[in-house]
Amino acid sequence: MSGEGLRALAGFAAGTDVRALPPEVVEKAKACLLYAMAVGVACMRAHQPAQAARALSGAGAGNATRFFDGEKCDPGVAAFANGTLFHARVQDDAHSAGHVGVVVNPAALAMAETQDADGAGLLAALVAGYETALRIGRDHATDLSARGFRTTPTYGVFGAAAAAGRLLRLDQERMTHALSLAANMPGGLREYSVAGSEDFAFHAGTAAQNGILAARLAAAGATSTPTALDGNAGFFRAYGEPGRLYAARLATDLGKVFEMAGVTFKPYPICQFHRGIVRGCSVLRERAGAASLVSLTISMHPFEADFFGVRFAGPFVTFPQTFMSAPFCAALAWARGDATLAGLTDYRAADVLALVPAITIVADPARPRYQPRLEVRLSDAAVLEWEERDGAEGYVLTWDRSCAMALALATEVGLVPANVERLVAAVRGLDKARTLAPMLSAMRDACRAANLSLSKSHFTTSNDTSV
Repeated sequence: MSGEGLRALAGFAAGTDVRALPPEVVEKAKACLLYAMAVGVACMRAHQPAQAARALSGAGAGNATRFFDGEKCDPGVAAFANGTLFHARVQDDAHSAGHVGVVVNPAALAMAETQDADGAGLLAALVAGYETALRIGRDHATDLSARGFRTTPTYGVFGAAAAAGRLLRLDQERMTHALSLAANMPGGLREYSVAGSEDFAFHAGTAAQNGILAARLAAAGATSTPTALDGNAGFFRAYGEPGRLYAARLATDLGKVFEMAGVTFKPYPICQFHRGIVRGCSVLRERAGAASLVSLTISMHPFEADFFGVRFAGPFVTFPQTFMSAPFCAALAWARGDATLAGLTDYRAADVLALVPAITIVADPARPRYQPRLEVRLSDAAVLEWEERDGAEGYVLTWDRSCAMALALATEVGLVPANVERLVAAVRGLDKARTLAPMLSAMRDACRAANLSLSKSHFTTSNDTSV
């Protein structure tokens, strides 16, 4: 019966309880939260967070923290600003259904602080949000992306509504209305990756704010239809293809098998399709020794090779052009052995730009998703090959990896380990924490320290308005 999948998701989200969750799921929620916050700290000198803070300055008083400047705001305002902050360097957690963590985490944090929730309540909201968003997106994302919509805000808004609704203690009926209302609020276009514009970061903030609005509307008595997902004129049809059974698996093994277990991380601030490319180039350049690169052929799954912005080969003048460009990411990795934010925003780097024309992208139906194959021809006539064998599974986000990335990101922006160790300790003990105050204080202090220590060379843009 139409609408049953949405009702099931609403029941799960409303009833999520840390005490009933498998320990590995609770640990995964902690890993996702720590990783999101650590990336946020490393985004402090991007210009979009400053713009987001100014755009809604004075828009609403409240108890939720805007991490960019420590101001207290209405939770929707804080979620918009923090979502923008967390997404500004695109190093978010990742899944084939999108980077929903940059939407769910800001919404849950803002609402949890407003509701004076404990750590267990926040973690339950995160699990509710991730599972709802990822299950809605997992069988729909390919068709949605092909139409030019972004998965991150489109599915993230459902996750934000579920997380906020859980913290508002909505029952299944009200949660159903919250998710149905959220189905009217998705958005975010991929044109940024074609045009090279820098509006992408606001997509996460808008979705986080809209998800909170949907939950608050439901709490206030607003209603919507449970067929908002799979009805004849519902979300799946509007954002997908006619006749596809996108809702078939919405509730399959719900509460037993967790989609968020497959959430991955990005070692570099780039499109998740390019993780293996950077890794492979770093390996092959070492094997090449003194020989120089003559040509590099990168074979990718067709969905990735022909994705918006992936083949772009310049000229490069903005960050979205470089982080989406497989040729630029490969050239940077070959020239520097890594792909850092400083490298990705060095648009005049002669050593990198000289290599871009030597790189060819091939759409190969034989390549699995997230498993590129690299073939390099060198100046000494040698041919080197490398392929990603692990796929997305090689980048699954664990607690240990989250801690390591938190330290690495802190180091990149000039923080001493103590700046992030407080945050790690607070998140580690979150399921036993009666208050979120120590974690929020650690996050505010880390952001403040990052803002003081970072130089603008870490994020060079023509319209940098960092404050």
